[in-house]
Amino acid sequence: MQDSFQQISLYGRLLGAAFYYEPNASQVSRILDFFRQPSWAKEWEIQLSVKTSEKVTALIAQGLKQDLSAQYQQLFIGPNELPAPPWGSVYLDPESVIFGNSLLALRNFLRQHQIEFQAQQDEPEDHIGLMLMLAAYLVENRPYLVTEFLREHLLVWAPHFLEQLAKVENVPFYQGLAILTLHSLQQWQKDLHIESPKVRLYR
Repeated sequence: MQDSFQQISLYGRLLGAAFYYEPNASQVSRILDFFRQPSWAKEWEIQLSVKTSEKVTALIAQGLKQDLSAQYQQLFIGPNELPAPPWGSVYLDPESVIFGNSLLALRNFLRQHQIEFQAQQDEPEDHIGLMLMLAAYLVENRPYLVTEFLREHLLVWAPHFLEQLAKVENVPFYQGLAILTLHSLQQWQKDLHIESPKVRLYR
């Protein structure tokens, strides 16, 4: 379990920041430098199959040669309809809206345990990037809450979102990031023996 917690602490922050912040933000520069290393996949502590590793490294390398800001804009800002919205309630709420009931449940969880964190602007807390960073925070500060958070709030929708994101065309960096994050979440779920409840997804 300790190894899993160390991975969540490290990769929760790395992957979360890569999803949450714009590519030219200072919080992302060291992450992009990490992915520019030819050997980064060998350093990744969560094992990937040879085929998956080759696919992820190829997608990320391809994406890093392109305009990452344009990829980020297409995926997470618009103006066109977002192909894979990064908020949990879009998938968990019958109306597929942000600020849905699942977000209220997450806010209740945070309030109940007196957890406060600052989001940029009025960003819903169930953004994939924020939730990955929150997982890292919980491992470091409230480890007894990690399993509940993953089981009830993140794993119920994040794998589906990541599978959708991995299919979006012309955003190779984020496709690779999605596959890498999906396998990381699956490994944490396995290591921590988490059985996530089956829920209906509306998108």
